[in-house]
Amino acid sequence: MQDRRKTFLAIGGILLCIVFLGIAFTNVTAKNTKKANKEVTTQGGAGECSGCHEIKPEILTWQVSSHSKIPCTACHRVNPADFQAAHDSQSFDKPIIMADAIPNAVCEQCHSPNRITTPSGDLIIPHDKHAAAGVHCVKCHSGVAHAKIAERGLTKGGEDGNYQEWDLTMAKQVSTKYYTQPSMWTCINCHKQANVTRQCRACHTAIPELPSHGQPTWKAEHGKLARANIGECTKCHVTPGVPQFITPSTGDKAADFARAQEFCYNCHLERPAMHESSMVAIHPGKADQKGIQNCLACHNTNQPPARAKVTGTYCNQCHWLQNGTPQPPAQNKATN
Repeated sequence: MQDRRKTFLAIGGILLCIVFLGIAFTNVTAKNTKKANKEVTTQGGAGECSGCHEIKPEILTWQVSSHSKIPCTACHRVNPADFQAAHDSQSFDKPIIMADAIPNAVCEQCHSPNRITTPSGDLIIPHDKHAAAGVHCVKCHSGVAHAKIAERGLTKGGEDGNYQEWDLTMAKQVSTKYYTQPSMWTCINCHKQANVTRQCRACHTAIPELPSHGQPTWKAEHGKLARANIGECTKCHVTPGVPQFITPSTGDKAADFARAQEFCYNCHLERPAMHESSMVAIHPGKADQKGIQNCLACHNTNQPPARAKVTGTYCNQCHWLQNGTPQPPAQNKATN
């Protein structure tokens, strides 16, 4: 009798386990189904495009953009099937960049050309004048859906170009405001190329003119003014979403600022006119005249790490410097 009772208890225990496992399996299945449905809903606008792993970064950045509810083909007037052969043979260039700009008529399906914008601050944005001049919408708004990841080289190869490593977290990290919305440098660079006004009053109603920037000696002298009052530089020359100063510090606030800001370091990476072909012979006098901190705006003392926003030429290629100061031979040997 006792053995029979043990048998019934064992069978009952097994049945209870089966019931609990069934409930758990149902819950997990329901969660997975819900997650899958969510992913399908999120990627639904991508259509056939989502099947190509080589544009996974583009799909993910579109998903986190302000245009995530708009199907790919609403803006990109292409038939995905036309690219099947290139996809199968992998015969395409990387990064993948559109051959032609999206025409204004595509944007105007949703955005009226008569739309009155409400920009922040004192900005003047005359869309009608730009349209009349034949400026494409994407000339200013090229990063709205994909944060300019192709232009930035993020889909070319290497760490950020590995398609398998891309996920929504990475897409959010690279889709900063600086790359998804036009910045002041978008306007300035375009106006410079078109040879039209770059006066402050052309785009601002409340910012006074800066006559100092138009002086012939401005390029050579602006570093001194930056060191005297870096706060004046930070009012305009900042990149949204990027720290104003690099860390660790070079010891010079102006250099720290210049190395952090794209507008500054892009210019500093170019060889200036004062650097003659015979710079190797004359640079000691230049450094003595201007101070070695001035050199550190563009150069490192030691070999710069990868992706540092400084030139590849550094002081200790030829010298032994420590913290920017020449050392006696005994100390030089100790720092080797």
